[in-house]
Amino acid sequence: MLYQRLCITGLMLTILAMIVTANAQPQGQKMNRVSAWKSVDDAISQGLPKTAIEKLIPIIEAALAEKQYDEAIKAISLKIAYEGSIEGNKPEEKITRMRSAIDESPAEMKAVMEAILANWFWHYFQQNRWQFLQRTQTEGIPSDDFTTWSLPQILAEVDKQFDKAFAGSDLLKATPIEDFDRLIEKGNGRDPFRPTMFDVVAHNALDFYAAGEQGAAKVQDAFEISVDSPVFGTREEFLAWNPLAATPATAPDSLLLRAVQLYQDLLRFHQNDKNNSALLDSDLLRLEFANNHAVGDEKATRYKAALQRFEKSCATHSISTRALHSLAVQIRSEGDLVEAHRIAKEGVARFPDSVGANRCYNLIQEIEAPSASVTTERVWSDPWPTIDIRYRNVTKVYFRLLKYDFEAYARSDRWSAEELEVNERAAVLRQQPVKSWSVDLAKTEDFQQRLYQTGTPKDVPLGNYFLVSSSRADFADLNQQLSFSEVWVSNLALVLRAKLASGELEGFVLNSKTGEAISGAIVRGWQRDEQHRSVPIETERTDKMGRFRFPASNRNQVLLHASFEGNRL
Repeated sequence: MLYQRLCITGLMLTILAMIVTANAQPQGQKMNRVSAWKSVDDAISQGLPKTAIEKLIPIIEAALAEKQYDEAIKAISLKIAYEGSIEGNKPEEKITRMRSAIDESPAEMKAVMEAILANWFWHYFQQNRWQFLQRTQTEGIPSDDFTTWSLPQILAEVDKQFDKAFAGSDLLKATPIEDFDRLIEKGNGRDPFRPTMFDVVAHNALDFYAAGEQGAAKVQDAFEISVDSPVFGTREEFLAWNPLAATPATAPDSLLLRAVQLYQDLLRFHQNDKNNSALLDSDLLRLEFANNHAVGDEKATRYKAALQRFEKSCATHSISTRALHSLAVQIRSEGDLVEAHRIAKEGVARFPDSVGANRCYNLIQEIEAPSASVTTERVWSDPWPTIDIRYRNVTKVYFRLLKYDFEAYARSDRWSAEELEVNERAAVLRQQPVKSWSVDLAKTEDFQQRLYQTGTPKDVPLGNYFLVSSSRADFADLNQQLSFSEVWVSNLALVLRAKLASGELEGFVLNSKTGEAISGAIVRGWQRDEQHRSVPIETERTDKMGRFRFPASNRNQVLLHASFEGNRL
């Protein structure tokens, strides 16, 4: 059933949000088909696809007779999907059945079904991308089995299917989206940005043309969008542009070129609408498309100028907040967080309940989010190291020095001391701190990260600790915002030397301040076995040169612990 569900999703991959599943209930259907659809659902839930097919046939006949074309397309597509699951889920068989169904369907259904078929090819490619990318060019070799095609062939086929869909563009433009309510999941309320089925199919095709899949199949003299072209110009300049004439060497079947032309078609279609929502939506998406695909040094400058022009021209429309969000995101990427924050706040204030305002609000939360990370040297001794605090939107950092159980860590399968589970972190935090303190930080009014260095405390007993830092005085472990650093206060130094040829591991235990060798230090060891468990290895004592040596062995990760007269490392 899982694979069957995937096939259905691929077959009906929407045209924006065309989600058709076996459990979906058609809206606005006649009462005499409610029970019929329930019978289909029951059959599928019981694992009876043949029965479901039988139940779908009268639904298809009735929907066609009543010209309920959206319901008919849904039923036909499900029927094909269930037939395919019975016959081994062969993609080529399903395509053959869908093509036959398209040939037999009324004109009102053909364009949408062609678009569904285009999505099916595209979905198959996406699910098997790695195979297509590994194949050599096989164009010119006749084959009806699209599962063996090269990357250019499969992309060309998707393009061809969308061409077939747009052959009926006049009918699509005359078909209100409400006529296909059963086939399109649109969320709450009517969508003023997609008033007709032409809008739905066109934006679905743009998802494909602008997806960047063609990059791997790019050929010499392929169409490129220059930042100097009218792609970032006014709507009038963009509509007057003939991209193919400007670049005569361009291959006419370029997918990017198709995208440009399709944006032009959408803008021309809506330029005289009384409600300009669909026009503004397509125009803003055109600018975002240009930003993703145009090439040239001045792209960021031209994109920002275009967004500013757009949002000012439609400041009384809620879509202007989407442009403000895009502008704020671009400026944030350039490092000016103050200006990005200001623009996002303007977006929230302009139309507080709009989609763009919600995006601006989320951006503000990201810019204002407090963060602080702490780094320090593992070993604290004279000369004492610093604690480096990298922070923003935080004015104080709190520290606790807490003991940790090295012996338990040595016996565990953790790869590092700081790799603690939630309950282990909680147990550490419940301890009475060996030392607590805080550091005041300058306010980051520019929202930029800063570095502040502070000294380490010098009145800490010898031992091993966790240095825990937090921007909260209560050290609440919320969203993993605590920082744990393993710290050893010790006068020892461990110098290691691996002999790669023999596999021996040797080293020295020294006084960290004077560099003098320490004789008689105890050096214990643990290593990982093949199951990644920590296994003790032999204990060594340093000689008069402070040297220790572990014999050759098939060693994985090794953990060493040296101790001498209360000092440990």
